[in-house]
Amino acid sequence: LVGLVGDPWETEPWEPSDSIGWGVVMGWDLGGNWSEELQRAKLYDLIGQEATDELLPGYPYDMRPGIAPTPDFMTAIAGRNGTAAAPATAWSRISTDLIGEPPAFALGTGPFLGSNNWVVSGEHTETGLPLLANDPHLGIQMPSIWYQVGLHAPGWNVTGFSFAGIPGVIIGHNDRIAWGVTNVGPDVQDLFIEKINPDNPNQYEYMGEWRDMNVIEEIIKVNGGEDIVLNVRETLHGPIINDVLDDEQPDALAMRWTAATDPSRILQSVLMINQAENFDDFREALHYWENPSQNFVYADLDGNIGYQMPGLVPIRGSGEGMVPVPGWTGEYDWTGYIPYDELPVMLNPERGYIVTANHAVVDEEYPYFINRDWASGDRGQRIVDMITSTIAERPITADDFAAIHTDSRSFRAESYVPLLADLSSDNADVRQALDLLSGWDYQERTDSVAASIFEIFYMRLAHNILADEVGEDNVSDAYSTIFFHQLARDTAARWWDDTSTPTTETSADILLKSLDEAVAWLKENKGDDMKSWTWGSLHTATFASTPLGESGIGPIEAIVNRGPFPVDGGSDLVNANNWSWDEPAVVTSHPSMRMIVALSNFDA
Repeated sequence: LVGLVGDPWETEPWEPSDSIGWGVVMGWDLGGNWSEELQRAKLYDLIGQEATDELLPGYPYDMRPGIAPTPDFMTAIAGRNGTAAAPATAWSRISTDLIGEPPAFALGTGPFLGSNNWVVSGEHTETGLPLLANDPHLGIQMPSIWYQVGLHAPGWNVTGFSFAGIPGVIIGHNDRIAWGVTNVGPDVQDLFIEKINPDNPNQYEYMGEWRDMNVIEEIIKVNGGEDIVLNVRETLHGPIINDVLDDEQPDALAMRWTAATDPSRILQSVLMINQAENFDDFREALHYWENPSQNFVYADLDGNIGYQMPGLVPIRGSGEGMVPVPGWTGEYDWTGYIPYDELPVMLNPERGYIVTANHAVVDEEYPYFINRDWASGDRGQRIVDMITSTIAERPITADDFAAIHTDSRSFRAESYVPLLADLSSDNADVRQALDLLSGWDYQERTDSVAASIFEIFYMRLAHNILADEVGEDNVSDAYSTIFFHQLARDTAARWWDDTSTPTTETSADILLKSLDEAVAWLKENKGDDMKSWTWGSLHTATFASTPLGESGIGPIEAIVNRGPFPVDGGSDLVNANNWSWDEPAVVTSHPSMRMIVALSNFDA
């Protein structure tokens, strides 16, 4: 079929190395922050470090939960490694623009990509044994990235979900234990600024000496064309990633990444997990899960629940990898990895449940740096709220777990809709929109008009708050929900004023302007009848085949693609049908599967 649009293709047979390579693909999509370093570097140059740190704040430990409180034994370890201080850097000496970036593959990409999992102990269930749930949020596609599989043989009795071409079960249960995963998102990628020898482009400075680069010849096959030879220059920190753009900057950016420098034994880990019989076996198996780091929740037939974070997380000589750092001094080099036995772990916490949703794994007492830019904590907080409110009244059930999976309550709406209550407008449509928002339950359901009004309002609000500071082209949904929650609580903050106008705008001015623009946008895109502005008419999921669904052959695409379908949920909600402001509100990633395991009855 692919050959219909060009020269015939030959498909290579699948080899064991391809299975290993797929693990690296997973690590790429789930494991790094190189693009966040570039974003922060650009913002430092554009608006300064103080404003950037406000715009990209750290995790709100006072407002949102953490996953694993630092165990007592960890507090005895001396000091955090590194500091948050950024080096003084002449950004003009390097290009922070890249000619492109790798595709998102099947796993998806974007600021709200993530997953949920949680486990509740038997003391809070009807059966006296744990319940465990998981829903990984990945790029939407056809067919599913997962397939459900059972492996049954002497010594093997495991059921769950796997990827094509991968041996073993990635998420699931055997006849003794069950487990689920979400992405930790540790900072395992750093950009190093390399000083290049002006007399020899294949040499770079390190510790006062010129060193020869390693030059790797990559052959890029072009279907129906000549091979392209690309010489990749590599320093001790990793490959140069911006030298194909232009040769005008005297310095270059090299990227160090755990998966590129240290082999991962992830497939060994998968097979050991599949045969684990208890928490000790499970932890031993995860010792080999080097990349990408995941939040593993655990339950077993003995009634235990647990948590383990595995993975190679670098220890830096200085700094926390927030922005590109000088490579020539050696000061910011990695000095090792966090020891496995000092990574976060829990067994049978007193509260009787464990929740992970890509939010902060550790508290501020943890002595090592894992990450600063965690998920906002909205999903984690909502899951915790639903679990605790239920177990305070009665035992929790699998049906309660299913209700959590599909909960679409927006904490961002909780922050902003009350701010609209005192606004008034001469526009009848805006007044009607205000009435709908005032009576809304904050659930983003397909039949909700208020959900559409709020989401487009929030999109316009971000533009109206940020465009004058960072430029219209730099406004995106990549900016932190944490920042906007904080801004809603500070209506006198300087960010509310539009510095491009001679007047000083108030928060009320910007809120009303954003609502006016949202109503105008919806009228233009959905018509004059406000009843037709339902969230399901905007927020749709289309399952496109990979790669046939994007082949450009209309009849083939019509056969293999499905949709659009209206769907509940949204970005940064538990029911994470995420979308981008580039195309409101088409789903780009979603709960790629949902799993509830009752340890009392695996067949249920």
